[in-house]
Amino acid sequence: MAVKTAEHILNITRDLFNARGEGSVTASDVALELGISTGNLYYHFKGKEALHLALFAKMQREMLVLMGPAIQPPGLFTGDRSTSPIETSWLFLTVILEKMLEYRYLYESPRSVMAGFADIDRGFRRLLRMKQKVCGNIAAELIPLAGRDTDPQLSTVTNTMTLCMTCWLSYDPILNPEDAEMLLVHRGVLQILSHCAPYLGSEQRNFYNVCEQLYRQMVDEETQPLD
Repeated sequence: MAVKTAEHILNITRDLFNARGEGSVTASDVALELGISTGNLYYHFKGKEALHLALFAKMQREMLVLMGPAIQPPGLFTGDRSTSPIETSWLFLTVILEKMLEYRYLYESPRSVMAGFADIDRGFRRLLRMKQKVCGNIAAELIPLAGRDTDPQLSTVTNTMTLCMTCWLSYDPILNPEDAEMLLVHRGVLQILSHCAPYLGSEQRNFYNVCEQLYRQMVDEETQPLD
C-alpha cells in the first residue's frame, strides 16, 4: 500500500510540475492537490527536493527500460524484416517522445533542473549519451554506406538528431502552444528523421512521405472548426 501511495504522490507531483513548472510548485501545493496534510506527505517524501529527485529517478528508470534494447545487441534492427528500418525507427522514436512528454517539465529547461542536483546532472548526461548512441544506430541503419563512428557524415547526422530529440519539448510548444500532444510528438519524430531523409532509399522514402501526409492530415483535422 505504501508503494502505491508513493507512486500516486509522484504522479500527482509530476502533473503539477508539468502544468505549472517545477519552480512554481511547493510541497504544500502537492499536499493540497492530494487532499492530505503536509505532514502526511512528508511521511513519504521529505519535502519538494525529495519529490524532485524521486521523479527524476523514476523517469530515468523508465527511459533506460525503453532505450536499453536499442543500444544493446541485437538492437532495434534484427534479422526480422517484417517492418522496414524507417518504420521501426518511427515507432521507437514515437514511444521515446511520448515518454519524454510525460515528464516534459524536465525537458523544458534541463540546465535549471540539473542545477544543484549532482544525481540529476549525472543522470541527464547519461541519458543524453544513450540518446546519442540510439540516434547513431538509427542513422547508421538508414544512411546507405554509413560506416564507422569516425564517418563525418554519420557523426553530423547523429548529433543533429540527438539535439532535436533532446530540445524538442523546449522548442515546439513555444511555437505551437495550442497544438494537441499527438501533433507535437508526430512533428518531433518527423523532424528527427528528417536529418536522414535525404539519404533514404526509395522504399523507406515512401514510408517517410506517407508519415508526412499523415501529419498534414492530422493538422487539417485539428484546425477544422467544430460544427
